Amino acid sequence: MLRPKLIWIVCVYSGALWCVVAGGSCGSDAPAPPPVAMTIDTTTGDVAPLPNPWKENGCLLVTDEEVIALFQIEPKRDVFNVRNLPGQAFCLRYWMKPNWRDIERANEQPGSEYREFKNTLVIQVIDYGRVLIARQQFDLLRNKQRHIYEEDVVGLGDDALWSTSTTSLMVKKNHLLIKITLDYTDKPHDNLPHARRVAELALKKMR
Repeated sequence: MLRPKLIWIVCVYSGALWCVVAGGSCGSDAPAPPPVAMTIDTTTGDVAPLPNPWKENGCLLVTDEEVIALFQIEPKRDVFNVRNLPGQAFCLRYWMKPNWRDIERANEQPGSEYREFKNTLVIQVIDYGRVLIARQQFDLLRNKQRHIYEEDVVGLGDDALWSTSTTSLMVKKNHLLIKITLDYTDKPHDNLPHARRVAELALKKMR
């Protein structure tokens, strides 16, 4: 029997867009990237927010074809599904594990420990509008939520953090934050290398 987990995921992500954050560069030996150019709103005189090309294209940052190839999915066999949220850079994908029928039967046994029978990948892009704000928010996440985002991940974007408890990878790129939540492996931390590959695909399309 299907659980309401997917509905919960969509609700949580759509309701918590404001609380994720982004930060600065690690790796002192690498040359610093050029600063992102600022533009001024000629009407108000304020600094204009930087563009977010993924706002209406959450499922294009990493395409279905890329996900299928990366995880070796057979769409019909594995019941591959895609969901997005209008007006937001959000994409939910899920597909069945190869032995999902056996897992479901085991879950129905009295006293059995529940095991997830599907794989879930959520990609979300949070737009802070300005690089400085994104950096401040990311630093806040690192300093105040270290018990959740407990691991620094080097070599991704400007900065990156991993949370084993939520199986989420946060990657900062300029004024944007990519949040990748992956439930794919039996052991939560084993999701990290797979989430990293997803992030690498996304970063190739971001400037």
